[in-house]
Amino acid sequence: MVRVAIVEDEQDAVDSLRGMINRYFEARGGDYKVTEFDNALRFLDVYKADFDIIFMDIEMPDLDGMKAAEQLRKLDPLVLLVFVTNMQQYAVKGYAVDALDFIVKPVEQRAFFALLDKATRILANKTGGEITVRSTTGVRRVSVLRVRYVEVRRHMLTFHTEDGEFEAWGNLRDIEKELPAELFSRCNIGYLVSLAHVSGVDGDDAVVGGDKLKISRPRRKEFMSDLARYFGSGR
Repeated sequence: MVRVAIVEDEQDAVDSLRGMINRYFEARGGDYKVTEFDNALRFLDVYKADFDIIFMDIEMPDLDGMKAAEQLRKLDPLVLLVFVTNMQQYAVKGYAVDALDFIVKPVEQRAFFALLDKATRILANKTGGEITVRSTTGVRRVSVLRVRYVEVRRHMLTFHTEDGEFEAWGNLRDIEKELPAELFSRCNIGYLVSLAHVSGVDGDDAVVGGDKLKISRPRRKEFMSDLARYFGSGR
């Protein structure tokens, strides 16, 4: 399902966007859900990194869309963000918050469909998908493909990713259920390893992103089998 948020204070613009989103998915097919917010502050207050595409007006009261986007990126660096504006000169500023694109009011349907085609292709290409994690600093969305390994330490989880480390609440067993079994395997009771990031095995250690993780004797056979199957699949 594609989860879409519209953050826009003008009801006519909301109705126009929702109508075109409805027509797009009726024409292209696929499940989707649209949620509306008429205020950027309220949107950020309840944000839980659970949207795929966000359409955000730039000119809004209380907090304009550009400043709201700066706060959004601290909560969720991966969500696809599209600005809705009356003025094209905002486009350059959008690069600072990694906006996917801009659409100018009044929105033209052909251009809007082309934009959604691009957005859905990007979502489809995220083959590893994403998981939402309750970290010690707030809720964050993590790209599965960027996770190197997850470590349990003193009843806390540490995510080691290509973008750095962060701690999260939870247990390894629950995280293991959320991550794709064909991509992750335990080398011992304390580490859940992304097989895509294993660069080699050095004796009793798996080399993952430059770190050496101990392969325990009880887990060795299964871990090595998982690793062989992963590389044998030609990924």
